[in-house]
Formats: sequence, C-alpha cells, structure tokens
Amino acid sequence: MLLVAGSGCLGSGGDEVVNETVTSFLTSFNEGDVDIAFSYYEGKDFLVPATLEIKFKNKGILVGSIEQFELKDTVVQDDVAYTTAVCTVTRFERNKAAGTDEKLIYFRLQKVGGIWLITKVSLDGPISTAEALENVEASPTPLDPIINNIPIISGVTVAILVLGVYLNKKEKSGGGSGAPVVDISTAVPVEKEALAQFIRAMPAQMYSPGSKAPVDVWIKNFSQQQYDNVTIIGNFPGTVKVKKPALSFGKISPGETVKKTWVVTPSVPGWVAIEDPMVVFDYAGARYSGQLDPVWLNVQ
Repeated sequence: MLLVAGSGCLGSGGDEVVNETVTSFLTSFNEGDVDIAFSYYEGKDFLVPATLEIKFKNKGILVGSIEQFELKDTVVQDDVAYTTAVCTVTRFERNKAAGTDEKLIYFRLQKVGGIWLITKVSLDGPISTAEALENVEASPTPLDPIINNIPIISGVTVAILVLGVYLNKKEKSGGGSGAPVVDISTAVPVEKEALAQFIRAMPAQMYSPGSKAPVDVWIKNFSQQQYDNVTIIGNFPGTVKVKKPALSFGKISPGETVKKTWVVTPSVPGWVAIEDPMVVFDYAGARYSGQLDPVWLNVQ
C-alpha cells in the first residue's frame, strides 16, 4: 500500500490543490498508470509517457517501487508553485528487493486556466525560482467544440436512449442490473473520439472464469468547469456477471481525476466485450451523452 503524507506550510486552497496534483501524479505512476500520470504534466522534461518512465527508472524509481512519500516545503507564489516529494523507494538488486532508499523529486507547477499543471520535474536537485517558466496555454478541452457548436440531436442519442430504456426495464423486471433511470431525451450527443480524450477504461491483462476481477474506469476533468451527475453504464454479455453495471462518479471538479470500478465475474473463456458503454453527464448547464468503444476482456 502506498502511504502519502503532507507537511510544510499548508492551509490555503492553492497549497492543497498543488499537493493533490503531485499526489495524483506520483500515485498514478506508481500504480503503472503512466499515461494518466503524464496527463498532469505539461513541459519539456518528458516528451511522451514512456520518457517519464525511463527517466524515473534511470534514477532508481521503478513503477511500483515507491513505498511511501511525503510532500514538503510546498510554496505557492501567485500562479507558480514548488514542492518536494521525499520518497521511500524499494532498491532492487538482480531483480530482487534489497532494501530501501530515500529519493527526492522536485516539482514546479503553474496555474493555467484555473488548473494546476506540473511543468517541471527534477530528479537531480532543487528547481531554481529564477528559471524561466514554461509558456503553457490553456488548451481546448474535449467539450469546447461541443459548447461552441452544439449539433442537432442525432440517431446516436436515440440509440443510447433505447439502451437506457432496456436497462431500466431489466431492472424493473428483476434482472438485478442496478442501472439507474437516466433521462437523456434532451442530451447532446458526444462523439466517442471526444469522450476518449478524458475517459479511459482499463481492464486487467487477463481474467479467469469464475473469479471476480476489476475493470477500472478513469475520468479526468481537463476543463475549467465541473462535471455533474456523471454516470457510465456498461452493456454486459450474459457470460459476465456484474452486480452494478452503472458506475456513478457524481461530480468531478476541474483538474480532478476519479476512478470507479466494475467488479466482474466471467463464466467462460475467450474474448468477451462490455459493449458500447454509455456515458451521461451534465456540463455548463447542458446534458451530454455518448458511447465509448467496447471494452474487451481476455478470459483464460
């Protein structure tokens, strides 16, 4: 279990959000979700997620090796912040654990469009406050094109509505789906390519027939406004048991990353799919809905 602690001059909202951002970055990296960790970063140290993993590994910080960390000396100056992570890291020799080392990771963050982003990570020493800042601009969020140019309700929404009605009927008939009643009759359809920018389903590498196992779903709010009433409903085949096909994320604040999990029990070997999961959420006073790509499970 990864233990996290915080110290230093804390108390203001800025300090808390800065520490939450760094904590999410390190936790995601340590859990092997390097792509998610990279989503908190905007700078020149790491060009792609693989670069992040390689540079950390070269300094003896492997995925899964951080046993605990403490954030110290967090300082917020207007739209720039600095903090230091003091990490207890497992040391490996010949692929075997051989004790622990203390590693210091230095962070600089910049507030961009109301969201704190990590813009520099140093594994070699403190970051100078005199060093030039990154020229980071608030990039368009996945929903900006939708807000600016709302399309006419299409057949996609009708198809999603049919799925919602089906799940609702299944629940009332005693099917035990646990699916909520979701009104999407006036929802604006969102293309799956847009949803994929901030929603990711991450199944395990392999599942065993008759055994319970997780399917994690992550949502990152890159926008400057809150997502409300976020729900994802999976369409599960008869060979996969799940107690609740609906994942309720509730509200997701700007910059926040939230994970929910389906606990599934497949019954037969082979490749099976959670077909076209339906996403419904409220944003900026309007309701949106769309479908994700199927989530494939490898049952062996």
